[in-house]
Amino acid sequence: MSTAFEDSRKKSWEAVLLQAAYDISIPPSLYETINARYATLGAILNGADDPVLKSAHIFPQGSIRLKTAIKPLQDAKDDLGTVDADAVVWLENASTTSAEDVLTAIQKRFQDGKRVTADIEELRRGIRIKYADENPGFHIDVTPARNLKGNVEDCGKGALEVPDRKQGWKASSPIEYSDWLNNISEKTLPVMAMDSFRESTEIVSKASVENMPEYGEYVDPNVLRALIKLIKRTRDIWAQKNPSKKDYRPISAILTTLAGFAYEKLANNQTNIVIHNPFEVMQAVIETMPEFIKGTPGHWEVLNPVNKNENFAEKWNREDGENYQAAFFDWYSGAVTAFSIGLQEFSSNALFQEALNESFSIGPSTVDKTLRYLPQDWNLPGRELGKTGATVALATMSGQAVASNKPQSIQHSGRLG
Repeated sequence: MSTAFEDSRKKSWEAVLLQAAYDISIPPSLYETINARYATLGAILNGADDPVLKSAHIFPQGSIRLKTAIKPLQDAKDDLGTVDADAVVWLENASTTSAEDVLTAIQKRFQDGKRVTADIEELRRGIRIKYADENPGFHIDVTPARNLKGNVEDCGKGALEVPDRKQGWKASSPIEYSDWLNNISEKTLPVMAMDSFRESTEIVSKASVENMPEYGEYVDPNVLRALIKLIKRTRDIWAQKNPSKKDYRPISAILTTLAGFAYEKLANNQTNIVIHNPFEVMQAVIETMPEFIKGTPGHWEVLNPVNKNENFAEKWNREDGENYQAAFFDWYSGAVTAFSIGLQEFSSNALFQEALNESFSIGPSTVDKTLRYLPQDWNLPGRELGKTGATVALATMSGQAVASNKPQSIQHSGRLG
């Protein structure tokens, strides 16, 4: 049976993690800039003469739509140093057009578009438009799409196909996938102590409201989205520390899907794990994620939950696929350790903050502003049991008192004049 100090250390650690998820979220100014770039790209499409591009509809997908976008790591290079803002261009008139012709039409239109001054890079399933002059920089991966045969929805809803330069048309369902994650993220775990959840989220709100009060939708303390942001941050740190392996790092779709499956299993009470607080949710999700990797070597699957024809782990089945799988489990072992840091016992707050920065690349301000709002009788995260805010404050006051009561040493200054 856990002690009161152990329980409060978990709650203080979860408060730090929720604050960290807030701090690594993209700032509202960048979100507004990205939105403005989407509008610009839409205006360019509206002026297209190519009949395939007529009535095109552009919409965000990926982390921006999922509300899990994070800031890039400081001093990171290449794509690790920019925010990934994906977009889909739904094409109403591409039902009989080849994948190659659609990709050519999209690339030509944006290269010719007068409003696009950013660099354009060719991707396997579209193009990448780089806005490196922004701070932080970001890029928009533009992927064209058309309805799958039988889908009568418009504006990108329902089952779609996206062009692939090597494999023709491939299945995708970005809007339904986003809806799936949003729906399960709002599920309440049946055995979670909701008083603890409200307590922790109120701490984050107090610590954050002064800086970005209008940014609630992206930085709300939803436990699943916060966890996904933190998981992606540990992935980026792993890639930065392993430059020779960074091209094999787990893609966000795999991390998000596995976390979503694990959370959904908990929410549906399909596990024997007992959950008492949001941190234990994060811990259980992390531990359960690998269960949802299916298949065998050469046939690995992490399927889109709303479209079984889309396999997010398809790279794992390529000729160099074992590198992708090895990178996932190498990252995973470090991530499990990272999420347990707050339950370890460091001899000082400085050492705890150093370990936190090593794992999540966040500065001491994250811990400091969280601790400011914690109850004084809660055990501090990353410290031995019994080390609370009150005991630290008392020790500080006692040390100051002892220092003030010490006799002053007076040295003779020698002759004057």
